[in-house]
Amino acid sequence: MSVAPHPLVAAMLAKPITHEVVTTFADGTERRFGVRSNAQGENYAVGERRKIGRDLINRETGATVRVVSVEVVAI
Repeated sequence: MSVAPHPLVAAMLAKPITHEVVTTFADGTERRFGVRSNAQGENYAVGERRKIGRDLINRETGATVRVVSVEVVAI
């Protein structure tokens, strides 16, 4: 049985992705997260910016990585 999403949720999901949050690591790799507005990007970036300067474990490779910058960019 399929349930239709709430009209507000459907309207938000229909908006195009206009910005990306780009997290850059010390080894030069980047992770990009698409969002639908600059405000959503800034909200997501708050949590990512807390990680700047910390050594983290990359879930994909198991290697230790260090976050060096987080930016919100328009695409």
